[in-house]
Amino acid sequence: MALVVTPSKPVSGVSLYTYDNLDSADTNPEYLTLSGTDPVVGFLQVVGTFGGGTVKLQLSNNGTNWVDAKDISGTAVAITAAGGVEFSTAAVYIRPLISGGSGDDVDVLISFRG
Repeated sequence: MALVVTPSKPVSGVSLYTYDNLDSADTNPEYLTLSGTDPVVGFLQVVGTFGGGTVKLQLSNNGTNWVDAKDISGTAVAITAAGGVEFSTAAVYIRPLISGGSGDDVDVLISFRG
């Protein structure tokens, strides 16, 4: 299935973006543009079927060159099974990406406060 990104605002002050059907074939998924003058705090949650892949969170300031994000304890965000991780960033652009594996079909939910 095609990747679909759905924005919503479930609670005042919170933005939620859902990436439905992210898989390892999505090598350049749509990125989100973060705005404002303060860093954002967020939560990345992943559910679905993992076929050996790893969901990473990537950041960029130009939308072309990407680096892997780190969680609030400084560990690279790398999820290999259903779960979640908190993060903070001042980057301009953010996106999830699956590396490795085959047959992955996951939904990625990213919420932001800030």
